[in-house]
Amino acid sequence: MTEKKTNGHEIPENEKSQDDLAAEFAALGKKFGEAISTAWQSEERHKLQADLKEGLERFSAEVDKAVKDLRQSEVGQKVQSGVQQAADDVKSGKVSEEVRKGMVTALRALSEALDRMAGSFTPHEETPKE
Repeated sequence: MTEKKTNGHEIPENEKSQDDLAAEFAALGKKFGEAISTAWQSEERHKLQADLKEGLERFSAEVDKAVKDLRQSEVGQKVQSGVQQAADDVKSGKVSEEVRKGMVTALRALSEALDRMAGSFTPHEETPKE
């Protein structure tokens, strides 16, 4: 087995290969960082950023227009009335009581399912030590 000497001490081959592996990961990390930096500073990234910004601004303008149009329509008025009714129900406690009951039911069902699952396992029997 080939051994490398450092400061008068011999380093076993398996430790040398670990050093080589660590060095390779370090080099890979450095190159990866440089690649990300180069990509971030590239003309393509700046163009993509500008295109995304323009696209998002257009999207936002279209959504704003659609929301304004919807609010002014009869359907929009009905939706707004429904939302107000839902908010009133939440404030009055109707919804919270229904949610609480649903959560209790779901938690009980989960507990029962866990009991069934736990009961389906075969217990581990330890062998006596002599």
